[in-house]
Amino acid sequence: MDDNQRRHFWKENGYLVLEEVFSPAEVESLRGSADRLSARAEGLTQSTDRFILHTFGDGGGAPIVQQIAEPHELGGEWMALARDPRILDTVEMLIGPNIQLYYSMMMMKPARQGSRAPWHQDFAFFVHDRASLVACQVYLDDSTLENGCVRVVPGSHRDGLLNHFHGDEFTEMVQGDTAEFDAREVALPVKAGGVAFWHCMTLHSSHPNTSAFPRRAIVFEYKDANARLLKGSFSASEVRAAGMMLRGKDPRADLLSAL
Repeated sequence: MDDNQRRHFWKENGYLVLEEVFSPAEVESLRGSADRLSARAEGLTQSTDRFILHTFGDGGGAPIVQQIAEPHELGGEWMALARDPRILDTVEMLIGPNIQLYYSMMMMKPARQGSRAPWHQDFAFFVHDRASLVACQVYLDDSTLENGCVRVVPGSHRDGLLNHFHGDEFTEMVQGDTAEFDAREVALPVKAGGVAFWHCMTLHSSHPNTSAFPRRAIVFEYKDANARLLKGSFSASEVRAAGMMLRGKDPRADLLSAL
């Protein structure tokens, strides 16, 4: 697809997949960096603000690193990846020229393990005054149907923000009957080195890893620098009001210069 076709596909569907963005050599280097990053959690028995652990199965085994928060703060290679023009050029096409990095997260699904991520919208975790945020997932391993690839509901970014609350509790998942989403879902298997983008309002989920192979990927959430977080966030761990400028102009600079 050319850029015009990609824009149209994004507008209609709320997601986009680009294959072979990064070379096998680049992917292999990132895998080594991911291994070294995971090794920093060795000896942990409970989660920290950086390393989120999970015990799978019957709970009798040792906890496994499932997520690593903000890897771009833990290694220059991840910050360089977040700034890579092969990613930012597409992000600019999707949300405009003034781009902030809002957060990053290393996602891991060990072989024959992992849990299901239920249907949710990223925007529910950090409601802004405009839905100008996009997730970018860079794959370090092949993402397949068997190892729990991301699934999306095409066009759901146009349906508005759905209920993620049970009473007063934010549940991190859409409430009510989600059978309709299961019926409309599209699976997104992506080879290592490929990249998937989805709109902050696009419904997405994933299944457990039933394969003999791990599924590792790093997610970068980018935002239009003009978007403003509204009165905190539903997620207890979501505290950032602004992101890090990566491209374009920070609108706050004009406000500061006027003081």
